[in-house]
Amino acid sequence: MADIWLVRHGEAAAQFGEHIDPGLSPLGHEQARAAERLLTPVVPESASLLSSPKRRTLETGAPLARLRQQQLVTDPRFIELPSPGALDERHAWIQSVLKATWSELPSTVAAWQSRIFDALAACRGPTVIFTHFLVINSVASKISGDDTVLQCMPSNGSVHHLSVSGGQWAWVSRGVMLESIVN
Repeated sequence: MADIWLVRHGEAAAQFGEHIDPGLSPLGHEQARAAERLLTPVVPESASLLSSPKRRTLETGAPLARLRQQQLVTDPRFIELPSPGALDERHAWIQSVLKATWSELPSTVAAWQSRIFDALAACRGPTVIFTHFLVINSVASKISGDDTVLQCMPSNGSVHHLSVSGGQWAWVSRGVMLESIVN
């Protein structure tokens, strides 16, 4: 059995359609520090710290890694859903994705989800993963058995505790859910 904490990155310094890989805004940095304060008393010292390679997730994980004097390991399997590279296409694209079901999306999305699920199933001990809105929604979809993309609205900096044991996945606790801008 593995306890896994999925942490949505803090607020980005730019909107989804404005920048491919923004860092955190000042509020995002505060959300990262708040996540560190929430995680510190509940996550064992032996926990692995993983992050999507995006700047906003790396910056969100930095306070916990720094406090524990531990390396934050970049794992591309926890990256956000691959999106169009052209900034002017991204806003319309994400809006259509959020209204879809997972099975309606291209096969590349199913492959992306499979990599996430395989990585989570491979966790053998306590693990904290700094990741993205749609990664958390993918996990929520797997647990609920509902194919709808938009399962939940995890707020920036929210922490979601997951238990994975063999083929059984369950939420231990859910983080703060708010009306949130996907950025």
